Formats: sequence, structure tokens, C-alpha cells
Amino acid sequence: MGKRRYPKIFIRSKRELARHISDKHFTPEKALSLINDSLDNFNFYWKDSRSSKPEKQKFVRAAVGTPLGVLLDKISQKVLSTHDNLVPFFIFGGIKGKSHVMAAKELIGSKRKRTLLKIDIKGFYEKIDSERVERFFWGKCGCSKKIARIFGRLCCVPIGAKNGGAEGKTIARGFSTSPRLAVWCNLDFFIKLEWLVKKRLKGKNPRIAIYVDDIGITASNASKKEMALLYKEIEILSSLDNNQKLPLHPLGKKSKIMCHDKGLEILGVGLRRNKLDIGFKTKSKIDSIKSRMKKSVGSEDFNKLKQRKKGLYRYADYVRNF
Repeated sequence: MGKRRYPKIFIRSKRELARHISDKHFTPEKALSLINDSLDNFNFYWKDSRSSKPEKQKFVRAAVGTPLGVLLDKISQKVLSTHDNLVPFFIFGGIKGKSHVMAAKELIGSKRKRTLLKIDIKGFYEKIDSERVERFFWGKCGCSKKIARIFGRLCCVPIGAKNGGAEGKTIARGFSTSPRLAVWCNLDFFIKLEWLVKKRLKGKNPRIAIYVDDIGITASNASKKEMALLYKEIEILSSLDNNQKLPLHPLGKKSKIMCHDKGLEILGVGLRRNKLDIGFKTKSKIDSIKSRMKKSVGSEDFNKLKQRKKGLYRYADYVRNF
């Protein structure tokens, strides 16, 4: 029998959800009260964060420090994260114990002359609506439709700025439940994508790594033309109704093809023959801080810059020795 693809959660009511998120320090009664409070006062417990980018239609939502934030953390930790072991090995974003550096390492191949196809998904979180979240819980996980609707109400917010009057709801960029829900709601597409990559790049040591909305694909002795054709196929695959229509950034600035002779980089990490290195932005930050330190010897800023440099050096060591 093959490995089970989706988690079996089987929550049928609010009381069952309360039991799921309770522990010896947090009784089911308190959990039920928290659920009801969060549902009744949902709109008062979240806001648009200052890190939002309205010009790009990217709104980060904040619920930290509120009862809703507490509930979302418990749902993420006790309902969703317990099934992280089911997520395929090539998916790294939003999974306990995985990181962007691990994703970059997955793309290092055993053969020389690697080519990298880097794909960025447009408005990833905003493309996952509340209906898909509900279908995941009742259609894939065995939850009742009633509790699926409650998960949709708790994990999703209206599109656009808060109180902007827009119709439709999507998972909230910034909620602790969103990274895992983004993976689960797009799992079928990600699995089809891996199949396609292995089929088209067979014999070229293909590797794929997905980190939130960034997709990295590497292969040995693959031409730019081959990778461009693969991108076109992935674009078609991502546009199908049954794959939830995830629009990709066109090849150019955010999605691009990189060859070994020009240097490969993804997620801010450089890919070398058998190792990782820091990316261009981190190197530039280090050079900039060194330059500023020379000009600020004896000033109040010198020690602050020195600490920042130490932090970047520690990160560089972490990446290079991973």
C-alpha cells in the first residue's frame, strides 16, 4: 500500500477541536471558550501589519497577542504540524525542522554543469481562497463540513486591505496556520510538478525544491532552451482548473534560468559544486558594513555595525558548513 498523501484529522465539532488543542495546562473547557471568543470577535483580533505592501497588493495580517493568535498557534501546532511527516521531501516551506538553506542544498546535484530554473508564484497566499481551505479539511482530512467552515472562518480574511469592501476570502499572509495550509491546498499540483520535472529531465540528475512560493529546479547538462520549454509546460500545468490556477511570474526578473558558468543562486543562497555559499545580497551587506565601519571608528555606530557584521558572519558560516 502506498504512503497516505493527506492527514486524517477527523474533527467533527467544536468540542472535538477543543479536545485536540487542549493539554494538562489548557482544559477543553478553556479551549472551547477560546474558539467561541475568536469566532465572535474575529474581526477585532487581527489587523493589517505595517510590513504590508499595498502597492503590490500584499497585505500581511497580524493576530499576535490576541486570543485569535493563540488559537491559530494551537491549530498550527496541534492539528496541522503533527502531520508534517506526510509532506513530500522536496517541499520545505512551513514544515517543522526545514529551512530555506535545506531547500537550496536539495538542488545541489552529483554531476557538473548544473542549470537552474527558478520560478516565483504570483500572489501565492492570495490565490488560496476559503473554499479550498474548507475542501481540504472536509474533502481530504475527514472533518465535518461544519468544522471545515469554522477553520475557513478562522484562517482566512477578506482580500485586500482590512475593511476595504472586497468580496472573497483567502488564507491570511502572516497567520501561523497559513504556510502549512498553503502546502496542503496545493499538494496535488506540487506532486504533478515533480512528476513532470523527473519525466522531462530524465537522465540529467534533476532536483526540485519548493519553499513557499519559490520553486527551484536544477539539472546537469540541460540547455537554457530545455529549461524554457519546461517552464512553459509548468505554466500550462499551473493554469489548469484542477490545479487551482496558480499564476507564475514570467521568465525575466523573478522567474529566471541560470547557468553554472554565471553562478547559481536561489533563496539568497549560492549553489556551488558540492557546497553552499551566501548569496549576492548578503555579500553586499557585509561589504557595505565593512566600508561603514572604516568611516565610523570611534563613533556610537561602530559597535552596532560590528555586531551586525558578526551576525552576518555567523549566518555565512552556517550556510557554508551546512
